[in-house]
This record gives sequence, C-alpha cells and structure tokens, in this order.
Amino acid sequence: MDRDMTADFDAEIDVTFDFDDETARRTRRYVSDVVTAFGLRGDSSFVETEPRASAYVALDGRLPDFPDHDVALLWNELSGWSAAVEDRGGELVVVARMAGDPRPEPTAVVHWAQSLFCRERTEGQANRDFAAFVPSPRASDS
Repeated sequence: MDRDMTADFDAEIDVTFDFDDETARRTRRYVSDVVTAFGLRGDSSFVETEPRASAYVALDGRLPDFPDHDVALLWNELSGWSAAVEDRGGELVVVARMAGDPRPEPTAVVHWAQSLFCRERTEGQANRDFAAFVPSPRASDS
C-alpha cells in the first residue's frame, strides 16, 4: 500500500528564520541612541543592515543655506555621519560630513548637527537651488 508522505507534513509550518545578529542589533541600538539624544522618536529614522549598515534620521528645521529643503542625517558604517538636504526631485544631496570616527558618541552627533543649524548663511546663497550639485545637460553632437 502506497502512502502519501506529504500528508505527514503540516502545510502551516512557520519556516521563517531570524538572521538578526549582534552587529545588526548593535547598529540599531546605536542609531536609536542617536535618535533619542536628538529628542526624536523612532519613526523619524530607519536602519538598514544589508549590504552595509546604514541609517537615515529625519531632522526638524532647515539649514541656513537651504531654507526651502528638508534636512536629514545619513550614516553608514564606513564613512560615518553626513547631513543631507532633499532637492526638488526628492533626492538627498550631502552638504556636510562629520569628521573622525564613523561611530561617534550620540551627543557628539547632536552637537555637530546643531552647529550646522547655527551657521550663518553663506554670502549670496540664501536659497540654494542645487545648481552646483546638478551637472548641466550635455549639448548634443548632432
């Protein structure tokens, strides 16, 4: 007598695996500590751990040279923290980088970011339009 072997397996078996490791947990904890140091909530940020650890933290306020653009902090495990503003197309454009250790203390990140908001406007750059960041169109050769 042939028996259907598939009947012995429960079709509702949960086969999800937790691949979260210590590096990913440490990264999430670090970014959470930075977000908390800013007095923000967790919904203002997100963390990616693959292929490299990176993070995005939305900030309140506007930078003096970019008063019409949203501001965010970006972090990655190799280069550390940078400040970016959103251009008219919704792309993030890095406008400043924090020097030193890629994983500084959260309070150091807060002080650095706050200093960006306190800087005086660059002469003649009251509302930058990203012309310096966007390559001009190439003339056609035809």
